[in-house]
Amino acid sequence: MTALITDIASAAGQLETAILNATVTRAELYSATNSLKTKAKILPQVLVQQYPQLSSIECELRGVLETCSQAIDRKSINPVVAKAAISLAHEYQIVIEGLKRETV
Repeated sequence: MTALITDIASAAGQLETAILNATVTRAELYSATNSLKTKAKILPQVLVQQYPQLSSIECELRGVLETCSQAIDRKSINPVVAKAAISLAHEYQIVIEGLKRETV
């Protein structure tokens, strides 16, 4: 179970990094929080503001980050849910990194 928590924390961190690298985020807005639960609310909004074409996945993205946050906070999660969240986090990371490459 500990391995799943580590994997889900890693996936959430990589997704967070992808979003931050793809967006212009005001440092004071973002640096005020260390909580993944709070970041789960802020990051999808920031991403959609810069990439309106992603508005259809904003809710799902928030859900993935919230699931990761809950798993980390509880130190336990259903293995099926964990694997799904990790998979979705990686998929969204690829999509976001692709958008960044398209705009550079």
